[in-house]
Amino acid sequence: MRKGFIFSLDPDSGVSLQQQIRERMVHAIASGILEPGGRAPSSRGLAKEIGVARNTVLLVYEELIADGYLVGRERSGIYVSQNLAEMGSRHLTKSVNLAAYSQPPWRTLVKRRSRVDWSRRIPPDWALYPFPFLEGCLDRELSSVGEWREAARAALGAREFDEWAMNFSESDDDKLINEIRTKILPRRGIPVQTDEILITEGWKQALDLVVQLFVEPKTAVAMENPGLPELRELLRLQRADVLMQRVDDQGIVIDDRLDDRSVVFVTPTRHVPTGARMSRARQRALLKKAATQNFIVIEIDFAMSGTSGDRRAPALKSMDMSDRVVYVSDLCDVFGPGLRLGFVAAPAEVIQEMRKVRSLVAGPAPRAAQRIGALLMSLGHYDSALNRAKRAFEERLTALRDALNYYLPRLVLIDPKLSGSSIWVKGPPGLDARLLAREAAKRGVMIEPAARFFANERDGAASFRMGVSSLTIDRIRPGVAVLASVIHELAEPVMDRLDPRCTTWLDGARLVDTLSGATLWCRTVYGDPYSVEVKSNGQLVGKAGYARR
Repeated sequence: MRKGFIFSLDPDSGVSLQQQIRERMVHAIASGILEPGGRAPSSRGLAKEIGVARNTVLLVYEELIADGYLVGRERSGIYVSQNLAEMGSRHLTKSVNLAAYSQPPWRTLVKRRSRVDWSRRIPPDWALYPFPFLEGCLDRELSSVGEWREAARAALGAREFDEWAMNFSESDDDKLINEIRTKILPRRGIPVQTDEILITEGWKQALDLVVQLFVEPKTAVAMENPGLPELRELLRLQRADVLMQRVDDQGIVIDDRLDDRSVVFVTPTRHVPTGARMSRARQRALLKKAATQNFIVIEIDFAMSGTSGDRRAPALKSMDMSDRVVYVSDLCDVFGPGLRLGFVAAPAEVIQEMRKVRSLVAGPAPRAAQRIGALLMSLGHYDSALNRAKRAFEERLTALRDALNYYLPRLVLIDPKLSGSSIWVKGPPGLDARLLAREAAKRGVMIEPAARFFANERDGAASFRMGVSSLTIDRIRPGVAVLASVIHELAEPVMDRLDPRCTTWLDGARLVDTLSGATLWCRTVYGDPYSVEVKSNGQLVGKAGYARR
């Protein structure tokens, strides 16, 4: 029984009190308010609460016991039957007068209905899979339990507690603002004042506030394709005029199609989801076009984007001389989803208007989370966590690249420039990455199909993303081996033959006789060429790179 279960009766409805009580009891049982095996309200207590004679309730209970809804236990009370699943939902609700509970036409009343649901993209039990190649999840090796504990303990100290807990204004935590302004943004080349920063509950709320502030129905905007599906859906719900702009290995393509846009959304440091970094020339071209065509740029920059690969380049906003770039970033993803903090850096007048919008729907991010985040930075834990992640990601990405090159050299392609915490994989034509993900999951391997990142999902049907933040380095190669076996089953590659008349694999002496003195020219999974020379004695000599050495 759920404590406090109560309902009201309508004496003027024309329906007897006994029938009303029965209907409400059946509804409570069917909907799970009264759980199977749980204790039902006592007849005396329920009668007192709803204002009827106890005998009226007793008569209803006798009927419900006879029909199997309730069971009586001697000297114990009345309980909800544990066998209700066998009765079926139709039987559970058959005695309820549905006409008395007519529901509003929600399908027509809801004016903006999202087309997709990504809530199950990462299942709650992902850590139980042997090989979870998932972007954004952190394994135990990267956890920061001790750092969390120290920061949380400090945040609950008397002096710290009084600073953040007793602030009832719409402002953000001064300590966190100062840490962002003096430590986070200078590394990205962005100088700002305290009134040019707004704290949000993660990057998604930041994007939502940006969209509400700058986008209305028919506003001409542009975003990357492939790109963030969450952003694409926000813009669709806002009924914006959305241009899906192509992305290549240098980032979003800058051409005349952007001329009539009012807002352009980009992920220049590390494109989501492919990992491409926008070239400096491309960045300059985008800023020049923004100035000449009078549009603003929303730069989305994830903290984990620059934790691997080459030295992280300054942000696009650091090159902005005309104040046209609004900078959006996450903050504490390196510590997992527990804090869920993000921020926006923009001109003070923009931040002021954004704070007004935020106050209408949510208010500031939880102050406890803000102060814990500030302390994680001021105590040095943020930097140490980023450095730990950087070292781990570099090792794991290299291991993943090498494993893909070993097990799938002819079937997949990847970008040779490793960065962030994932690799974008292009499978063979005809591969259904969604089917691959389902079949691989049955064998303990989790990957992320790429279709959801594309405006036309067919464009990404054969691609998928593999993250390395979620599993230790020793599990990467075995996981790729399992994935390769599934891909081979689904792709069914045609066997290459030197001689069409030969229907079997060459091995042993036949292989040496056939290939002796030959040179095999190949490419790695990441596109680099190499050659293999076959000596007369069967020895293989490999030469890698464009110089073939």
